[in-house]
Amino acid sequence: MRRLELSPRLAAIAEQVPQGARLADVGTDHAYLPAWLLLAGRISGAVATDVREGPLQRGRETARLYKVEDRMVFRCCDGLAAVEPQEADTVVIAGMGGELMARIVERAPWTRGCTLLLQPMSAQEVLRQWLVTHGYCIQRETLVREGEKFYGILTATGGESPAYTLAELWAGRQRRGEVSPHRLAYLEEQIRRRERALA
Repeated sequence: MRRLELSPRLAAIAEQVPQGARLADVGTDHAYLPAWLLLAGRISGAVATDVREGPLQRGRETARLYKVEDRMVFRCCDGLAAVEPQEADTVVIAGMGGELMARIVERAPWTRGCTLLLQPMSAQEVLRQWLVTHGYCIQRETLVREGEKFYGILTATGGESPAYTLAELWAGRQRRGEVSPHRLAYLEEQIRRRERALA
């Protein structure tokens, strides 16, 4: 059995999962993240969801391969629709658009009592705006480079949030003492993309 290794993007998410968490992994695909966290003794159990059976089947195969199937539950549902509030205190939603993430969280207001780890592939500005105007506070933003791409991970909890400027909605908020080594390259890429769009 090969050792389970996470991509840089998933590894950065895993680092922020609290010890002993009850995890909900939305859009789980192969269930690599919850399986890795269970093997590391980081979480007590996981609910993995997806809107399609195919990804869930691949997830079940991963769970069987690494012998963690007794601590994982798989559910075919839209977002968190089939997850009960008492089943999760940490929610990971990764690899989908920011607008879809906002809709998923909006339909599960109980997530204000959770740690949310959100990795949007697009529309980060929409997700930030939605979070800070709907009772969530972005505690931290992490930038990860995987190949030639940058990925932002937003860590949010319920609570009041200071207002974001338009620039911060688009590029994220840099906090003192948390400057990413990728920050400058990421901002330069954002500027190039906007310039191409304007042209």
